[in-house]
Amino acid sequence: MVSAEFSSSTGPAFTRVRMTGPASEVARLVAVLSGSAEVIFDSSSDPGAAGEVEREVQLVTHAEPRPVSEAGVSVTVQSVLEAEGGAFSGLPHRTAVQEVEQTVTETLLGLPQVRQANSRVVAAWGLPSPRQ
Repeated sequence: MVSAEFSSSTGPAFTRVRMTGPASEVARLVAVLSGSAEVIFDSSSDPGAAGEVEREVQLVTHAEPRPVSEAGVSVTVQSVLEAEGGAFSGLPHRTAVQEVEQTVTETLLGLPQVRQANSRVVAAWGLPSPRQ
């Protein structure tokens, strides 16, 4: 089940999406949504007995980008990382999620002229085994 609410006047548009379903499918949908809008709020329940979660995300979209100013620029980037089997082995548990977020944030802060960075894990799922 998916439901959405939309609100906007002038300026950015805010959309709240609520989803219920299998955890992996809901995570996949959130990843798709975050590819076209900035996720500014994300809350998920623990899986129920049937493995389903309830997840709510709030997204923001901008009608027109603002030009870069002397004060700086805010750039939202979504990245997909593929790691070796032993990397971040505790995912999706919160401790491993925090480790990934911290590692990515520290890496981004190492870029020239970056003064602030925030990272958030949107989804994590195992890759299929390579065919022999």
